[in-house]
Amino acid sequence: MLLVTSGVLLMGSTARDASPHEQPITQVTLSCFFLSRFPITNAQYEKFDPAHKMKRALNAGDNHPVVYVNSREAEKFCQWLSTKEGRKYRLPTEPEWEYAARGMDGRTFPWGERLDAGNLANFADKQTSFAWRDPNIDDGFPESAPVGSFPRGASPFGIEDMAGNVFEWCLDYFEVYRGKDRVNPRGPSNGTKRIYRGGSWKSRATNLRTTARNHNLPDYSSNDVGFRVLCECTE
Repeated sequence: MLLVTSGVLLMGSTARDASPHEQPITQVTLSCFFLSRFPITNAQYEKFDPAHKMKRALNAGDNHPVVYVNSREAEKFCQWLSTKEGRKYRLPTEPEWEYAARGMDGRTFPWGERLDAGNLANFADKQTSFAWRDPNIDDGFPESAPVGSFPRGASPFGIEDMAGNVFEWCLDYFEVYRGKDRVNPRGPSNGTKRIYRGGSWKSRATNLRTTARNHNLPDYSSNDVGFRVLCECTE
C-alpha cells in the first residue's frame, strides 16, 4: 500500500477526445488514503476465494491481475481483507481513483503527457486480434501482463498499472458531474451502472487517459476488468 497525500483535484477533462461524461470540470478536495501499488492479483484473491482459480484468464499466472470478478465480488474481497487485517479496506471512489492516477498537475496519463509505444502501459498490442490494435505497439503481452511490468508508467504517487492492463472497479455508481466544489465526495451507493477506470490490454489509447470514464452493470465481469483496494487513513 502506498500513501496518497491529501490534495485538490480538478476532476474531468475538456480535451478534444474527452467524452461529455468527463465534464464539467469539478474541483474535489480529498483527504489522504492508502492505495494498493498494484491491482489485486490472482494469488491474493484466491486466498479469499480458492475456487476462482478455475476462472483465471488463459495463461494467467499468480502475479497477473485477477479478472472475471464483478463489483460485488470485489467488495466482498475488501470486507474479507478488512476482517482479516483489522483495517478498513474498500474500493476507491471515482475521485480518489483519478487523483491517485493523476495527482494535482492535470496530466493526461499517469506518467505525464507523452504516450510512448509499448513501454509505459499494456494496451492495444499488435499481437491482439482487435481491429483497433496498433502495429506500432509491441509491449510483449497480447493479453494481461503480470502486475508491475511497466514501472515507468507509475503515477505521481508511485502507483503502478493505473493505465492499461485491466480496468479497475470503483466504489461509485455512475452519475453526471455536478461542476460544484466538493470535499471527499461519495457517488451514488446504488444504481444501474457502476464505474470502472483505467483502460485495459484491449483498449485504445484514449481509454488510458486519467479522466476517462467507463461503466457497466455491477454484476458484469470480463477478462479485462479487475480492481485494487484502498485503506483509509486513521486520524
